[in-house]
Amino acid sequence: MKLFLTSFLAFALSSFSYAGDPPKNTPELLKKGSAAFTANCVTCHGEKGDGLGDAGKYMSPHPRNFATDKFKSGDKVTDLFKTITKGLDGTAMAGFPDLPEADRWGLAYYVLSFKRKK
Repeated sequence: MKLFLTSFLAFALSSFSYAGDPPKNTPELLKKGSAAFTANCVTCHGEKGDGLGDAGKYMSPHPRNFATDKFKSGDKVTDLFKTITKGLDGTAMAGFPDLPEADRWGLAYYVLSFKRKK
């Protein structure tokens, strides 16, 4: 039983956290982020990250416009990584802890790139 609890705790913590500093932002990581965005985020946030995806138009609160809106949990890549992993309470933003860690980091960097595309 103790082994089960230890294993479960290790899994739970690894699902919601990361070890060490974020990886360096690279073209390969951004490519992973772009693919993850297309597969998981476009429906709500829209292709341009403007919060006007097909489903997002009907949500309350509306999904974040990544180019203009403030991020609820902070605008550092580590903040976005945590939001992508855990989701946001009180919103339709679900967490994606099963997405590979590299994809979540890529997605965090990709989402931040919308701010720079103004």
